[in-house]
Amino acid sequence: MVMRDQMPVYQTLWEQGELTVRSRLMFSPMAATPAERMAIIEGFGVRSGFGDDQLKLWGLKFVLDGGAEGGALDEPYVNNPGYRGHLLWNPDDLLTLANFAVRRGWKIGTHAIGDRAVRTLLDVYEQVIKENPGLKPGTLVLEHGFLADATQRARAIRLGIPVTIQHPLLYTLASVLLESWGQERTREIMPVRAWLEEGASLSAGTDHPVSSFNPLLSLWGMVTRGTLKAGIQGSEYAIDQYTAVHLYTLAGAQLNGESHRRGTLEPRRLADLVAFRSNPITCPIDDLPSLQPIFTMVGGRAVYDPEAMLGKPS
Repeated sequence: MVMRDQMPVYQTLWEQGELTVRSRLMFSPMAATPAERMAIIEGFGVRSGFGDDQLKLWGLKFVLDGGAEGGALDEPYVNNPGYRGHLLWNPDDLLTLANFAVRRGWKIGTHAIGDRAVRTLLDVYEQVIKENPGLKPGTLVLEHGFLADATQRARAIRLGIPVTIQHPLLYTLASVLLESWGQERTREIMPVRAWLEEGASLSAGTDHPVSSFNPLLSLWGMVTRGTLKAGIQGSEYAIDQYTAVHLYTLAGAQLNGESHRRGTLEPRRLADLVAFRSNPITCPIDDLPSLQPIFTMVGGRAVYDPEAMLGKPS
């Protein structure tokens, strides 16, 4: 997520050839009222898809509820029986703004972690889909979806709503979540295996700076369901290493509508790759967090090569 005043930084790096990570920006139109947000969106002058292979505007980012200590839950927090978290939007306002945005060509990704927030968001998204026939797949995305039971998972799948998950959030926040949400809800957070077995469109990320930016730690977490201070949470939702790597590569390209260009190493696709001395798909599981890249290429160009394995040092 980027604010408007941060976007010129990306453009400057792009202009100078120093943007070494392909970036898909989610713009957050921060304002006090829906009308002010609409004015920001209308005045932006471009929409989702503007840019090139290196730097592109993905869409808008909205935040429906809080985090580990503010996520909107159906049942009270275990450490505060009178509190169920909070929604940051009136659902009618979110519906109005979402309709406004998609009719102008914007994609939307919305943060929703509590079960009450997930249900509310799917209510809004379902109405947006009804009011905008022919909406392109992937226009509306559920970000995080910490607590989504079988009913809500089935709704998201039926509506064609992709879901992004970030295990490093559970890795970092599990001890806090245990205190505030309790054991039963914490172990159900981001049930990756269930989502996949039921047919969801899922992709993985990190959500830095809330948690670690290291994708290898995230792979390890999805395979083990391990956390920093709270042990294993929901082992039945663990996945294998191949699937974890898929969620971090091709699945992300599919979410962005770029699987014909990125996500796999094939002829006529962008030559983006990272090399390790051990294979993340077959190495011992507990070796994953400590794997270090030996070189990285973007578009066939070395952007990280400390040992000059590809020739001239980068």
